[in-house]
Amino acid sequence: MMSSEYAYGVPVYTMGKRRLLYGVVRPCPRLVAASPGIARLHAFARSAQEARELSAVIPEGRITDLDLPEHEQLTMY
Repeated sequence: MMSSEYAYGVPVYTMGKRRLLYGVVRPCPRLVAASPGIARLHAFARSAQEARELSAVIPEGRITDLDLPEHEQLTMY
């Protein structure tokens, strides 16, 4: 579920008995400042453009560009 706590991205958890919050898929770069906890998490971007936008507000090394083809990016809304 998207949440304002995670800049309206989708939280991703580890598997197993201890489900730990691992990262956030597609957080909104404009809302990261209002979600201070997101800076300690890993962010997943669907394209290089999205990764560049996130790199302006999330620390280096915490962003993974999934580099999805354009037709797959359109299905992620």
